Amino acid sequence: MPAPPLVTVITATYNGAATLRSTLSSLCGQEFTDFEAWIVGDASTDDSEALVASMRDTRLHWTNLATNSGSQSAANNEGLRRARGTYVAYLGHDDLWFPWHLATLVRTLEAGDADLAHSLVALLDPAGIAGVIGEPPDGVARRHHFIPPSSWLHRRAAAERIGEWTPPGTASCGVDLDYARRMLAAGSRFTFTPRLSVLKFPSAWFRAYAPDGIRPQASFLARMQADACGLEHDVLTDLARLLARDQATPGSRPGSDLAYLRQALRVVAKRRMRDRLDRWWPMQQFEHWRFQRARRHARLTRGLTP
Repeated sequence: MPAPPLVTVITATYNGAATLRSTLSSLCGQEFTDFEAWIVGDASTDDSEALVASMRDTRLHWTNLATNSGSQSAANNEGLRRARGTYVAYLGHDDLWFPWHLATLVRTLEAGDADLAHSLVALLDPAGIAGVIGEPPDGVARRHHFIPPSSWLHRRAAAERIGEWTPPGTASCGVDLDYARRMLAAGSRFTFTPRLSVLKFPSAWFRAYAPDGIRPQASFLARMQADACGLEHDVLTDLARLLARDQATPGSRPGSDLAYLRQALRVVAKRRMRDRLDRWWPMQQFEHWRFQRARRHARLTRGLTP
């Protein structure tokens, strides 16, 4: 057996061949090269296996689950069972990594004592740049802050402490948020590095699984391969314009300072109330019901069967 790599990358996929080549190309283009990748099909029936083989990269490994689970949980669990790396990263089958993604997160973890590092993520919709995810906003506890797994790098030992990803049918929130919450509850330390390194294309916004889905990944990959720093600059500029447009500005009109303060107080009060209520048993049951209803609706939005 060859020596274990430092990083294991897990890509959960279901019939994602339309975007998978772009995603894996961004993986193979990483400046950090000491990794293995497990691309795990959730009982995929398309030509994803042949696509992975056609990449001709010995670091890429394909396996396919016998039964569809309808979530990344089962595929991620299979990837973790096969992982040999000290660190584990996740790459969504329709997301893109900038070339410095793994190198940046490895340096961040090795420079401190954190168990999970995450980077800055730009969200895209069919119209272009739609938002950004980084550190939790002021007043938001980490357990309530969603961080896309495509931006994670965590120690494999941290995953071994908490066990498998939760099946979606028993979760009360997204399985990725649930996994992060369980890590935090087990005492894992999170850290953030403020470098933009991920372009995320939420599947519901692009109807990714539908025949008429919108798939802009190839065009963004071409821009990234031609000039990654230039693309980073353009994305950050668009994000700055977006935030400047949407941000409430106190003092812009008479009485607005007071309205801004009232709004801020309402937000803080709501967050504190949520922190208290989500530990109350009836609220936990309500959250589970609400999430399962939203999950069923999201499948239709993404172009999947009920």
